[in-house]
Amino acid sequence: MFILLTGPVHEGKTTACWKAIAGIRAAGFRVAGFVSPPLLNAAGEKVGIEMMDLATGEHQTFARLAEPDETATVGVYRMNEEVVEWARRTLAAALLANADWIVIDEIGPLELHDGQGFAFALEPLADPLRVPNALVIVRDTLVNELAERLGRTDVVQVRVTAQNRGRIPAQLVKLVKSTRH
Repeated sequence: MFILLTGPVHEGKTTACWKAIAGIRAAGFRVAGFVSPPLLNAAGEKVGIEMMDLATGEHQTFARLAEPDETATVGVYRMNEEVVEWARRTLAAALLANADWIVIDEIGPLELHDGQGFAFALEPLADPLRVPNALVIVRDTLVNELAERLGRTDVVQVRVTAQNRGRIPAQLVKLVKSTRH
């Protein structure tokens, strides 16, 4: 099964995914890949993006708000190239790991339009024999493009909204459990 967790920017996709992972693990599934929780300042404002390796628990600051004298590399953020390489290695290892589920937070324009970031993972993700089960976060404006590019017949789209985001983790766990034979 290939779950595309989608919704508008800042709607709670990462939080829903993160909350579901505990339930997925509790059900006995091995998880590899990464989530990208926001890095918040003392006032609770998003000032960057963390990357957390789900296999090891290691986390690093992937991107931070660009300073006025810096050039942003993606949107308003300045990416840390060393951490980008670490994240690529983390994802490459996840794709080869003996995991039941691969989690990627997220596939975006960098991958789909520029062939950068985690674009190398698109080919193995498209092959259900190589990656039988995945949970991938993608914003709503790109979900159909990613689904078409993958060409898989087992895609399930789960849309996060302000109204349903509290129920999404349980829905994801239920979907994952349905893959147990």
